[in-house]
Amino acid sequence: MRTLSNSSSAQRRQSIDVLVQHYVSWREECYAVADAYQRWDRCARGQREAGYAAYVAALDREEHAAGVYAEQIEHVKRIPV
Repeated sequence: MRTLSNSSSAQRRQSIDVLVQHYVSWREECYAVADAYQRWDRCARGQREAGYAAYVAALDREEHAAGVYAEQIEHVKRIPV
């Protein structure tokens, strides 16, 4: 029983480390969205379309990172305590 418990504990610790990495990635993408929005808001009229495209791309990356983070949360929840 102890081996199973130690194995589960090690798996949980490792999964939580990965969870934190995904959280950090998601937060970095959140900041990137804010930066892209500010660049778009401040860009010259002739550059607005490109600025908007960069903002939408940042939103897409943030959404993806949020999904990966959410999947890891669910994975950690399924690991026996």
